[in-house]
Amino acid sequence: MAGTLITGGTIIDCTGGKPKKNTALFVENGRIAKLGTAEAVKAFAAKRGPHKTIDASGMTVMPGLVDAHCHISYGDILSVEELDLYAGVEFRAIRAAHNAKKVLRAGVTAICDPGSTWNISVAVRDAINCGMIEGPRMASAGRYITTFNAIGSFWPTWMEHPQSSFAVLCNSRDEMITEVRREVKEGVDIVKVAGDGDAVQSHARESEGSLSPDDLRAIADTTHRLGRRCTIHARTGVVAAAAAEAGFDWLIHASYLNDQQLGVILRKRTPINPTLSLLANAVDWAPELGAPAGLIEAYKRELEAASRGLSKAYKEGVMIMAGTDSGQGAVPYGEWHARELEHLMNYLGLSAMDALKAGTIHAAVATGMQNEIGTLEEGKYADILVVDGDPLADIQVLQDKARLKVIMKGGVVIDTETPLPERSIYAWEKPMLYWNDPRLPGQDYVRQHAANKPDWMKKKASSRRAAE
Repeated sequence: MAGTLITGGTIIDCTGGKPKKNTALFVENGRIAKLGTAEAVKAFAAKRGPHKTIDASGMTVMPGLVDAHCHISYGDILSVEELDLYAGVEFRAIRAAHNAKKVLRAGVTAICDPGSTWNISVAVRDAINCGMIEGPRMASAGRYITTFNAIGSFWPTWMEHPQSSFAVLCNSRDEMITEVRREVKEGVDIVKVAGDGDAVQSHARESEGSLSPDDLRAIADTTHRLGRRCTIHARTGVVAAAAAEAGFDWLIHASYLNDQQLGVILRKRTPINPTLSLLANAVDWAPELGAPAGLIEAYKRELEAASRGLSKAYKEGVMIMAGTDSGQGAVPYGEWHARELEHLMNYLGLSAMDALKAGTIHAAVATGMQNEIGTLEEGKYADILVVDGDPLADIQVLQDKARLKVIMKGGVVIDTETPLPERSIYAWEKPMLYWNDPRLPGQDYVRQHAANKPDWMKKKASSRRAAE
């Protein structure tokens, strides 16, 4: 593979240092072979023989984005039924491969997938790694470990928990340990635990967690003994703090933190992935797309709580990772990965540089590849963006895909010009609803709202008007 010289741009290496002008880098064999002054790197490139040159004059050169929370197997879901039941494993796997391309074309060169349906994430990761399909680098989890009283258990107790669910029901410590061992055997990088509930669950929404400290320690100890890392869905502060104390490697959400719980996280130096995009995007756009008012209000409350608690966590020095929960309806694949950086600035008060670090080197910690990706340094993989604009002056430039002039993964420039196929949606991918609106056409509704009324109702209305 011929080397590539990138010159003329301003380099933001995401180590935290100041932007570097008159700096260039040379890519060889998929890695950054040389980074330095333009003159020194050009001389180095000349000695290496024939090579390609990318002129980045007037543009920014930075690492590829890393999304610490992207569920590649979900399929832009709009309901629990769609997530847990619809579309078989074979179709889901092919759909996931298609969506991986969308993510890469948004400038996201690596993701952590903390939770899969079936074992699809591992399969997609392996297919990317061996060159069968195009997509970002991936660190993959299997299905969540859940109890009856956490986010993974949506179904009534009188039915068997679906094998196709995104979670595995484990109501005893022995079952949890066995599940960790099974997932590691099946190739996961990460074990994901459902620590508490979610806004859409009446039985678990206010839960402070169904896992004891001993349960959490058993999961973490087994995971680490087997050479893997573990994370947890923990919206409540009590679960987030308990998981940090038990040795979990990072926390997802941690929206409701008090000072005591934050103190535990600070003492354990546990990173947090807030995942604000799911909340903020829903608050911004879901009302006009038909989401239930109760869900939107719950997301508003959580976003306000997260803004208070996590802004304090950031100021106290907790590592903040950028991650979007892409694969959910509010955050479709390939669309809003970079908007998380804007949310981190607006809601938590991150500086532009810290937001860039959250979306590169800090998010890379979730993948376990932080020594290979996330910054522009000699020896690291050449996962690089050339951006028409300055994200330190305007973080939104990273959301405009037209301004991502070059997306490079492992020294290979990604084709963003050839359109991806436009796919249709099969009916069997979606819930089989007879009626989308919860209101029913009773007589009061028809009399007040319906455009098409029965004749007798029209006559009655006319008679009333005549009498008046």
